[in-house]
Amino acid sequence: MTEQKLNKFTRLLKKKHSDLRKWAQQTGVTSYRVYNKDIGDLPFTIDIYGKYLLIVQYEQRGVASLSAEDSQTLAEAAGKSLYFPEDRIFLKSRKKLSDREQYTKYSAENVTDYIEEFGLQFKVNLSDYIDTGLFLDHRDTRALVRESAAGKKVLNLFSYTGSFSVYAAAGGAVSTTTVDLSNVYIEWAKENMALNHFQSPSHEFFSIDVFKFIRESASENKKWDLIILDPPTFSNSRKMEKVLDIQRDHVDLINKCLSILTKNGVIIFSNNYSDFKLDPAVRERGFVNNVTDETMPEDFKGSRIHRCWTIEKRK
Repeated sequence: MTEQKLNKFTRLLKKKHSDLRKWAQQTGVTSYRVYNKDIGDLPFTIDIYGKYLLIVQYEQRGVASLSAEDSQTLAEAAGKSLYFPEDRIFLKSRKKLSDREQYTKYSAENVTDYIEEFGLQFKVNLSDYIDTGLFLDHRDTRALVRESAAGKKVLNLFSYTGSFSVYAAAGGAVSTTTVDLSNVYIEWAKENMALNHFQSPSHEFFSIDVFKFIRESASENKKWDLIILDPPTFSNSRKMEKVLDIQRDHVDLINKCLSILTKNGVIIFSNNYSDFKLDPAVRERGFVNNVTDETMPEDFKGSRIHRCWTIEKRK
């Protein structure tokens, strides 16, 4: 890497950090993105997670990958620019997966921390997974859930570590139901709820295939007022009844959610598949509003990291 390119990178990083740090302090956020592939041939993201710095290099079509030495040089320069010691910097690589691959566990170091977001606490793991347990780009989507949850029964599907459930409880939901196939993530979700003092029988957790959960709930005539539906792009877990491909399956999945939605209920549907296209058939069953721009936080403005809609049942 040339000195000129490295200097360009560090100048940009310092400028963005200076601007975003003021915003983060004012809004009560301790984790945020300070670099988002801003220089075309440096396809990295850099996130601050409290006292840690997470740097992820991406494989990108048409862009040559940096050598291990250059990646390390960039990481060291980022740490110095933002005043993070070497032992608090994590450098990872997110390779481009084939259509049928999924990310696996990264390591077993168990470097965890607790970060604050809008007055709520969340456990993050910096070392063991490609993702940390909290998707920063959905910060404003979580805020939307909190604004919408008062007095409602809330269902969080594909819940991951339960951050939407925490926000729903904070917003005054009468109950939350948190559903994910992974028992590891369900236990993590329970910990996040406990961190924020939301422990009561009204907060339920299920480690189960989402499709099976919806089918059983529909057969028992269970319904929810607010459903958060944030599925992965693809999942082929052996514990699932079928392979999930969100582009192919989203109409069926949304229709199934509509069957367990109350008359005046709302689905918040999102995904991070970059080529996703919402099927027009969804609009035949529900009133659809694209809220992608409203749910894109300050540190992700201009990106297409997720797409998000609200869907209301047609009367």
